[in-house]
Formats: sequence, structure tokens, C-alpha cells
Amino acid sequence: MPENHLIVRLGAFGDVMLTTGVLNYWRKTRGFRFHVVTRAGFSAIFNHHPAVDRIISVNPENLTAKGWWDFCRRLERDYSSMELVDLHGNLRTAFLRHIWTGKVRFYPKMGLYRRLYARTGATIFKERLLEKNVPQRYAAALSMKIPDRSILTPRLYLRSNEILGAKKRLADLDLGNKIVCLHPYATHQAKAWPYAKWKQLIILLETKGIDWIIIGRNTPSLFPEHPWDLTNQTSIRETGAIISRCSALITGDSGPMHLASAVNTRVIGLFGPTSREWGFYPAGPGDIILEPDMDCRPCSLHGQSSNKCNIRCMNLLEPKQVLGALIPVLYSPPPT
Repeated sequence: MPENHLIVRLGAFGDVMLTTGVLNYWRKTRGFRFHVVTRAGFSAIFNHHPAVDRIISVNPENLTAKGWWDFCRRLERDYSSMELVDLHGNLRTAFLRHIWTGKVRFYPKMGLYRRLYARTGATIFKERLLEKNVPQRYAAALSMKIPDRSILTPRLYLRSNEILGAKKRLADLDLGNKIVCLHPYATHQAKAWPYAKWKQLIILLETKGIDWIIIGRNTPSLFPEHPWDLTNQTSIRETGAIISRCSALITGDSGPMHLASAVNTRVIGLFGPTSREWGFYPAGPGDIILEPDMDCRPCSLHGQSSNKCNIRCMNLLEPKQVLGALIPVLYSPPPT
């Protein structure tokens, strides 16, 4: 019988996406099977995943103090025969580890190194952080030998009807074969490329005859009246299917960036306050990162910059620079 594990990764979107390639690696190399505990809004990420036997959704009522106590007690009662693997590493999951009567594993979060590097910029901390990206750090929870990051690229397992649905939707919008997907939003405003630059980029795309579509969740949307702006109109899996039909995704440091890698669509990532050291760069073949060379980067882990710099790092990235990176992606064979 395959060995079963209970995986815990509550959020956020991108962090949850980054577990998917790791679970598949453990399935292929160790024969492991998984029950996954995650927030209800991210549960669909694991639908049809070949390594996942059950998805246990965490609802908002489970995240109150009493709700989490009761939820953890039920988990321990029903699943303590399984090895608990904590891929989240916060106070909530520390409580779950504390009450777990079975074996517990957790990943090296590198929190101390991140804080020290953010404060000092010292090379010794930078080099240690660059040794492993986040999926490789996840893999260290159960693996002594850490594989190349390309082996742990996230995966979204779409069904044929989902892909056909996306194809039809794009055809109904009269979009051609080369479509650029745009994600102009960010959870933390400091990571967002200014709307004015997104609009300039769209003008450049249209000048070149390149079709575009907007995905993501935000209020307000970039072009609320435009049929090609699908903001707030698609689920995670629908969004993944649409991205899979596109030639590239242009985005900031975001969850959809990892969703694109998960469906083999090339990424052009726009990075400002965050950087490679945090471990979240996309690892797909041919992905491109555009970022300014500034001594103050990175200024925070998630982009909640306290510096009153008016996100100068993001403002230094220009639409023509983004278009220049995109053109070779659109007109060259995909990397293998």
C-alpha cells in the first residue's frame, strides 16, 4: 500500500500552487499519496491531481480561535495515523503540530535568513537563500536529496472539457491564435505595475496586431467595459485553462504567475520590491524576469514596502521594455 501523508498549506494562492509539483515529485519517486488541507478557495487547485486522494477544505469559520481548535482536533482524531507534513509554518499550523500524536515533518521556511537579508543585504544570507527556491524548500520536508527546481515546476491537471471550454470562450471573443494574457493586479499594491503602464502596453500590443486578454480578481478592473477584460469572471481552473491557450502571461509577482507555469505557458514577470532570494521566481523553461537594478531591492517579503518611494522600482519598468521581451517569446519555438 502507498504511504499516506496529510499535507497542510492553507494559503496564499501562489504558495499553494507551488506545492503541486512537489506532491507529484514525491508520488513519482517515493510512491506517496496525500490528503491536502487548504483554504476552500484554493481546493480546486488539487482537483484531478494524480497524487491527491482527498482535499480537506478550510472554511472561514474554521479560522476563528475556537473554530481552528475544533478543526485541528477533528483532523488529529481522523488522520493521526498519517504523517503530518506542514508546508505552511505559521502559528495555526504550529498548534496542529503540537497536538499531533503521529509523526510530524515541516519544511525549512528560512524565515530568519529572510529577515536578516532584508535588514542587512549581507551576501552570506543572500547566497543561502538562493540555494533553494520555495518548491525545493518544500521538498526538503520529505526528501534528503533535493531535485533541480525544474522538476518541481507546479502543475494544474486540466481536463479536456476545461481546455475546450477555454478555447471556445476565446474564439467567441474573436481572439486569434497568438494571445497575450495580462494580469495587472497584485494583493500588495507595491508589487503592482501602474495601470497607466498597462494601458500603454495594450496600445503597443494593438499597434503590433497582438491580441490580449485580462484575467484576475480586482475592483475595479482595468477595462470594465471591454469584452477582453475577464476580471472577476473566471474561477481558478477556468483561469488556468484560458492561460493554457495563450502564448504568454505578463504579470507581476503573483499567484497567476505560478498558474501559468503549471499549464506550460511562458511568463514575463515584472518584479520590483520582491526578488529572487525569496524563492518565488517562476521556474518554467523560457520564463523571463524584468526587474530594475536597485540597491534597495528587496525591501519586503510580500511587497508591503514601508518606504515612501512611490514604488519607484515598478515605475522604472517601461512598456517598450516589456514588449521587447515579449516579441521573441511569441515568434520563437517554445523551449523544451
